[in-house]
Amino acid sequence: MLSHHDRTELAKIERSLELSDPDLATALREGRCRKPRALRTALLVALDIAAVTLLVVGLVLPDPGVTLCGIIAFTGTVWTHVAGHRL
Repeated sequence: MLSHHDRTELAKIERSLELSDPDLATALREGRCRKPRALRTALLVALDIAAVTLLVVGLVLPDPGVTLCGIIAFTGTVWTHVAGHRL
């Protein structure tokens, strides 16, 4: 069990966190993690580039399997972008 002094100090830290970063305080209170946006955005851009490249290569080559993979990859990236905006 915490002492009165420790509880007081923790309350001060909590109030300071509420004022400085309310989103983080809410996330900590609710037990959910904030997602790193920069890493997620970089990963989505890399997947977009890979999917478009695969689709273009599939259209240039006479191989329907590569084209199908490009279409599936492109569909997946579009779905990921749409799902990401809802979070």
